[in-house]
Amino acid sequence: METPSAVAELAHPIAVQLGGNWRPRQAYHGARELDYAALFTHLDGRQLHLSERFDDPGRLHIRGAFPATDYPFRRGERDSIRVAMNTGVAEIAELIKSDLIPVHRDVHSRVKEHNRKQGEIRRNVEETARDLSSRLPGAQARIDGSNAYIYMNLEPGEVRIGLDGDTVNIALNDAPRVIADAVVYAVSRFLPHVQTPEEEYGECFHGRDL
Repeated sequence: METPSAVAELAHPIAVQLGGNWRPRQAYHGARELDYAALFTHLDGRQLHLSERFDDPGRLHIRGAFPATDYPFRRGERDSIRVAMNTGVAEIAELIKSDLIPVHRDVHSRVKEHNRKQGEIRRNVEETARDLSSRLPGAQARIDGSNAYIYMNLEPGEVRIGLDGDTVNIALNDAPRVIADAVVYAVSRFLPHVQTPEEEYGECFHGRDL
């Protein structure tokens, strides 16, 4: 019976079968080369991971890699291929081409677009929070990704403005009605995407959103 090769030894011949757009790369743990794992990198930035898992010796696992993301993966979007390591490299390459690459290419594109949109939202939230806090006396901003919080300590009371993407929440603690009205008015004027009718007034609750 043919002895299975190490993953690192299989990587180059499989990549040759896949075609010139895929390049094999050595996998490392720190500075140490791994013989049980390898990477394929496409010219457009996509990556495939190959590995022999310690709990499944003699089997080659191949999966598509994705950039860091909060994309909501669905069933089947991160499937992998599992094949005996002594399978011919041409057969392994054909399985990758037919069963893995088409789905991975489409999902990878969706992940990149999702990350682009999320990055745009985060930049808009950061810009809005900094602009709004600079316009409100004594306001301080805390930014966390696509969320931001703007605090104003008043005498008496406290105002908290939360930005979540395009959503704005305003909460007041122990602040008088005139402060609630002023904050709602200011936000509606400083944030063009927030539509507040002229006759709308703020309502003051203890620790609850308006």
